[in-house]
Amino acid sequence: MIIEKKYHFYAAHRNKAGGEKCGRIHGHTYEVKCYFEFKTKNEAGITYLFSDIDKLVEPIIKEYCHWFLIYELDPLVELLELANEPIIKLPFETSLENLAIWLFTRIKNETKLPIIKIELAETKSSKVIYES
Repeated sequence: MIIEKKYHFYAAHRNKAGGEKCGRIHGHTYEVKCYFEFKTKNEAGITYLFSDIDKLVEPIIKEYCHWFLIYELDPLVELLELANEPIIKLPFETSLENLAIWLFTRIKNETKLPIIKIELAETKSSKVIYES
């Protein structure tokens, strides 16, 4: 049985490796779809309660909500820290691909849920899909 759960978060970022447009500070409403594959179900036919998935996954997703996501080696980090701006430093350029792998790995390792795929969209027409 495969269960799909949807989440979202709002965040600003810049990706210096992403060209002129993406290299500027800007924001997105990130749409997240997580797919979990469960092998067993209980006597009531339930594989896993949606609310139990939410209790584990939603806190991870919401950690990034209303933050500026930035590569830890970006030259802006020092200035933003001096200004006490709320930032989350990440060990990679903040491309959609890197963010999808990062979230997938965190969910897999921190929740122990059987995640098999994640879809991450930054616009209505642009998304990436990562599967293990």
